[in-house]
Amino acid sequence: MRIALDARTLFSPQRRGIGKSLHRLYQRLGAVRPDWQVYAYHRNPGDVPNNLPANFVPRFVEMPGDRYDAWTQLRLPTAAWLDKADVLHSPANACPHWMPVPTVVTLHDLIPLDIPEGRPSVELRRFEQAVGSACSKAAAVVSPSKYTRRRLVKEHGLNAKRGIVVPWGVTVEQETLDVHDVDMTLRRYGIDRQYMLHLGAGEPRKNTRGVIEAWAMVRPAYRKSWQLLIVGLDDATRESIERLCRALGIQDQVLLHGFAKEAELPVLLSAASALLYPSLSEGFGLPILEAFAVATPVLTSDTTSLPEVAGDAAELVPPGIATALSSAVTRLMKDPMRRGELVERGTHRLTQYRWADAAEQYAQVLEIAARSRRRHRRGEGKRSAA
Repeated sequence: MRIALDARTLFSPQRRGIGKSLHRLYQRLGAVRPDWQVYAYHRNPGDVPNNLPANFVPRFVEMPGDRYDAWTQLRLPTAAWLDKADVLHSPANACPHWMPVPTVVTLHDLIPLDIPEGRPSVELRRFEQAVGSACSKAAAVVSPSKYTRRRLVKEHGLNAKRGIVVPWGVTVEQETLDVHDVDMTLRRYGIDRQYMLHLGAGEPRKNTRGVIEAWAMVRPAYRKSWQLLIVGLDDATRESIERLCRALGIQDQVLLHGFAKEAELPVLLSAASALLYPSLSEGFGLPILEAFAVATPVLTSDTTSLPEVAGDAAELVPPGIATALSSAVTRLMKDPMRRGELVERGTHRLTQYRWADAAEQYAQVLEIAARSRRRHRRGEGKRSAA
């Protein structure tokens, strides 16, 4: 079977959640369906990601002056059609309106519609159109959480039979980390004591400013022996957060960094005493599973998809209430037994999120979509013969 894949997030120089997940998914798909051929269309002529399955065929496809989203709307479906793909997989909250081959769309979340502030109007319009096209035309719409699927059915008219929930797996494997490498990494980030990790961003929904404000509310007696490490900040956001830390008088306890290297994140996450992930909105919440996989306790939000992923294995808080967030941080600082309990529960919860299961479920969805095309072709043949 030939799969056409929109692989732009996978080939991105700075892969985040969707790109990392797509890499892991197709690694496993290469194992469970080794006879498949995957045409991976991308726009980055640089280095090819490591460890791609043997059945991957990278395809650099460009659209100069792509002012009207023509790459997604025209170049991608045309390339899939010319390569005689059995099915097109659009895995990153976008899809073409024209679908000359059966299309499976992954819609992770509805965040641009929920939190439109700061987004260009053209981006919002394209996203809304993509959701509409996926719900009305796609052979299947896959979401990583019941939360997102439920909203697509209720608010956007998705036929429940075409809405499939396939949770992601764990994107950081449990492994023994080299002590020297850990020490070198921690020194490079300025860490010299217990610390909590926050994956920051300029997006308000990641709640980085809320984390800073909550940290400042923790009593100095507890705070003095801890550090807060924040990674993933662009330059402008980092400068803004630095000013906030100085205004709150906590600049000596907060370490602010840009994007961490992909190989360093497991080290930083494993060595942390807790992951602070009080996002305002998520379609899944991969960092929660990544923390579970390296035995790091998690504090996360009690809203959107996050309780569905975390279950009883995380400290759940209302993310918009600074006092509640600060109290939860204090609780984790003071109580190592609570941290240990969360680690134990997280390890147990991982059994529900295996990449092998996700790959098999995706394989079945893609196969069903491909069969719908073959049925359509047979029907055309019968009409022609008549």
